[in-house]
Amino acid sequence: MSSYVQKFESSSNDAQILLAEVENPSQFGVAKIQKNKILKIIEKPKNPPSNLAVIGVYFLTPKIFEIIKQLKPSWRGELEITEALQLLMDNDLQIDHDYVTGWWKDTGTPKDILHANKLILESMIQKNNNDGILIGKNCTIDSNSKINGPVIIDENCVIGSSSIIGPNVSIGKNAHLENCTIKNSIVMDDCIVNASIKIVDSIIADGTEIKKNESEESVYLLGERSNIIL
Repeated sequence: MSSYVQKFESSSNDAQILLAEVENPSQFGVAKIQKNKILKIIEKPKNPPSNLAVIGVYFLTPKIFEIIKQLKPSWRGELEITEALQLLMDNDLQIDHDYVTGWWKDTGTPKDILHANKLILESMIQKNNNDGILIGKNCTIDSNSKINGPVIIDENCVIGSSSIIGPNVSIGKNAHLENCTIKNSIVMDDCIVNASIKIVDSIIADGTEIKKNESEESVYLLGERSNIIL
């Protein structure tokens, strides 16, 4: 990222955006480019002029604030960044672009977030050439539990008895997990799961507590400090 910053800071451009090739451009803001110059930026077009998505990384000068004053809420009731960038160009201000050619993943949905989590965990195995299990400081793992990599467990966690964690699981700080099976999921900080439960394809936010006994697999998308007792 530092190379993009240096490029922008050394230029006289008023804005710089990063683009990436995507398979589903109609789900993104898309740039129309001709002779290496951006002609137009279109938000979620039905007929995309290219497969170059605006990935949400912007380098801007203070001139953008004058542009923002000209914006009106879209049909969604929001001020659209793509419209601001288009107004920059319409006002003959200089906007440049660069391409992200490495790994990039959109995380606009829970499914996308879990997929990104899986890719990051798998890359950990490739990078370290190990079983992909990373356990933080001051963690306690019961001898009667099992960790199937790739898994990341942050510090001060307790993995109690009869627990099966992984594969593709990330666990935040201070979690306490007991008697549960968790696969392909993200468990954030300060969560407690003490139940005979199988959690799959789930995102469990900070401070959540689950006390529930069931044998079937369950999918959860839980906000902060949720409390489930069934």
